[in-house]
Amino acid sequence: MKKITTLFGLFAFAIAFSQSGSSKIQNYLNSNTIKYNLTSSDVQDWIIESHANSTSTNIDNYYIVQRYNGIEIFGAVSNVWIKNGAIINMGNRFVKNISQKANSSTPSLSVLQGLTIAKNLLSINNSNENVIIESSNSRNFKISNGTLENINAKLVYQQTEDNKLTLAWDYTIDVIGHEHLWSVRIDAINGTLLDKSDMVISCNFGNHGSHKSGDNSFYSDKTFYKNQNSSVLDIQSGSYRVIPFNYESPRHIARQLISNPDNVVASPFGWHDTNGAAGNEFTTSRGNNAFAQDDANGNDGTGATASGGFTLNFDFPYTGTSQQPADYQDAALTNLFYMNNIMHDVWYQYGFNETNGNFQQNNYGKGGITSFSGDAVFADGQDNRDVAATNLNRNNANFSTPTDGTRPRMQMYVWTIGPISEPLFINSPVDIAGVRPGRDNAFNPGHVAIPIAPAIIQSDLVLYDDGTSDPGQTDNADGCAPAVNATQINGHIAIIRRSLAEADGGTPCAFAEKVKNAQNAGATAVIIVNNVAGEISMSGADATITIPAVSVTQAVGEQLIARIKVETVNGKLQLAEPPFVNSDGDFDNGIIAHEYGHGISTRLTGGASNSSCLQNAEQMGEGWSDWFALMMQIKTGDVGTTPKGIGTFVFSQPNNGGGIRNYSYSTDMSVNPLTFNNSNDAESHNRGEFLTAVLWDLTWAYIQKYGLDTNIYSGTGGNNKAMRLVLDALKLQPCSPGFIDYRNAIIAADQATTGGADYCLITEVFRRRGMGLNASSGSTNNALDQAEDFTSFAPGPNCTLGVNYFENKDMFQVYPNPTNDNLNIRINNFNGKAVIEVYDINGRLVFNLNENNFSVEKQINLSQLTKGIYILKVSADNLNYTEKIMLK
Repeated sequence: MKKITTLFGLFAFAIAFSQSGSSKIQNYLNSNTIKYNLTSSDVQDWIIESHANSTSTNIDNYYIVQRYNGIEIFGAVSNVWIKNGAIINMGNRFVKNISQKANSSTPSLSVLQGLTIAKNLLSINNSNENVIIESSNSRNFKISNGTLENINAKLVYQQTEDNKLTLAWDYTIDVIGHEHLWSVRIDAINGTLLDKSDMVISCNFGNHGSHKSGDNSFYSDKTFYKNQNSSVLDIQSGSYRVIPFNYESPRHIARQLISNPDNVVASPFGWHDTNGAAGNEFTTSRGNNAFAQDDANGNDGTGATASGGFTLNFDFPYTGTSQQPADYQDAALTNLFYMNNIMHDVWYQYGFNETNGNFQQNNYGKGGITSFSGDAVFADGQDNRDVAATNLNRNNANFSTPTDGTRPRMQMYVWTIGPISEPLFINSPVDIAGVRPGRDNAFNPGHVAIPIAPAIIQSDLVLYDDGTSDPGQTDNADGCAPAVNATQINGHIAIIRRSLAEADGGTPCAFAEKVKNAQNAGATAVIIVNNVAGEISMSGADATITIPAVSVTQAVGEQLIARIKVETVNGKLQLAEPPFVNSDGDFDNGIIAHEYGHGISTRLTGGASNSSCLQNAEQMGEGWSDWFALMMQIKTGDVGTTPKGIGTFVFSQPNNGGGIRNYSYSTDMSVNPLTFNNSNDAESHNRGEFLTAVLWDLTWAYIQKYGLDTNIYSGTGGNNKAMRLVLDALKLQPCSPGFIDYRNAIIAADQATTGGADYCLITEVFRRRGMGLNASSGSTNNALDQAEDFTSFAPGPNCTLGVNYFENKDMFQVYPNPTNDNLNIRINNFNGKAVIEVYDINGRLVFNLNENNFSVEKQINLSQLTKGIYILKVSADNLNYTEKIMLK
């Protein structure tokens, strides 16, 4: 008999699941070993790791971990679906023939010896002395890690590529700066690295995406916020000057002072409470759901928070992207705190609550894992802002999600991708007069600002000549030596070429050196011309530089150089407004929602007590997260065909820009043409784009059928139904899922909730983008073997056939349908004689079984029948059941 256990180091969660219920799972496993191709011994040692439920599907998910000799097998997490006290399905992740695969049950290395090896292999060089501070047995440990989160260690079996089970120490290791949260397995016999993955999901988006336009409609329906008469606890609430959550950024709408935005169902004591009693414990950007603080130095920062005072009035100025981040820190932290709390409160309504592992310091007695520290989100704002520009932590955001009861962390960075400005204006000759795009330099020190109107630098443009010939050029203009034409340059704007690389025969010199040489020649400013297509990002350092310098593309520069060689060209350098400093991710609600979404999908997949079920190659985390961002911004007047970009603000694009993805999101396949074949991509964001495209299509199909409800908390529109469906499916999908697993979980969630009312809608959405009836994920541990298919799930235009994983009457159940061969027939609470018949579409009896001892469930084998549609008929005393089935 198995025990119901919990993760080591956390308080026990209250599962209303009796010993007889545990026996029920064991009986199910014993009865289905052939179905799952397992041996009897494979299913005799397991534990229940965590539990999740859904009020809409009425399904309880129990996540069970397979063991051998009492040692857990890493990743062997199966979820068992229980509805109305009956097991109706299992997402099987059991390893077969385990007794023949395990190498040992006794480690040669101690847990601390293995940790030392792991830290060396991961290049973790810190002075933290590792001491065992807690141990429940010889297999589970909690180890000190200085000021960082404690290290959890466990003896497990690691599944290897050669299909063996290797005894290993499993560690979860936080590092300084929280840039990584390593999940690593070290061979417990010889100390080799078996596997590692980073639980910090980093969204370093790269510089791509510039496609179709988006929508910019205005909507400020206050029903998005809490009903002002909803609770006497409103006095606990505050006021926050922020970007309303249904807008992406301050470019999309001016910041607004919003009062009482907390939801009394999700946050019954407000956002600043932690003890569950009237009265706030904090008057800063800290509370039960989130703790927003600065991390200016990239190492937990000063821990400074925004303070609203006794009245909780978080109203701070922000003037835009030309302002230094330290000058608006409080405004940034306020928006970060607000948006984290909004995400908590909104998705609470759709099933991401305490029982299902949401993020709260205090669970208020409503279930889930409880711990001393709780697991409110650590939200680090302006991360690394004061670190040298050479540090790579820019243009990024990330989220790490440890198991329930341990605090997740969101890290938001400043973005340095400025807009394409037009600092250069050509006055003459007349035929080339007009503005030219260019980029300012990033010298530090040595940056000199381009003058802002009415200030101006205006003169003739002079081509630099250093007297040294440059390969492939008829001039000497790379500026790597003192100018021989200093007299001509003096008092004018110098034009200099970018150096060729050594591989191309050049002798490169730094951008700052070129500018300094021109300055020594008397230049008032410098224009650097690229030598290849595209733009230049000029970095460097020289504190003695006193003139501005910009870069232009090869096309712009070559036109100017050609004219300078034959006539006088006059121009000016001037900006119409203050120059770009940065665009702060703390003001991009879409990115905050995206990052928070990683936490939701990680906690709901495989159970809240396991954070390792989205580490397989085909995992779709980026796809769900983009969808979370899009769902938060749906407004009245939106339509599915309107292209929507992600991250236009941080990429300094116009509001209708393409954002940071390869394609804007749209139900119009001429705008977003992605199909299932495009998911064959090892890069997680590219792979995720496909899933988002499908889920966005699904959302708008639901809206078209059920309408749009702007009440994001308790509305009944198609958008609300889609939000519930997507989260329910996350709970139902197995550990380490593939695309087809998730498609099937969506179908199953609808079957459980509505009896399949939207089966036709759902399957057509998936089919349209290549996830049709015969589509395949291949191995979910391979991101490159998906096969698309556009076959309809049902014949005819009216979609007359449904896949009944569940029977809405709760009496009969037939699954899987369609099936390859084996069909399970379940009649709840029935024992006795039953006649099972199968007829073809011409009415001919092709299968007949008189079952004298039918006991609740019976499996029949139909492999002798050809593919096609049949009618199943089950008859018994006072029972008569008919169902269409499909053999594929």
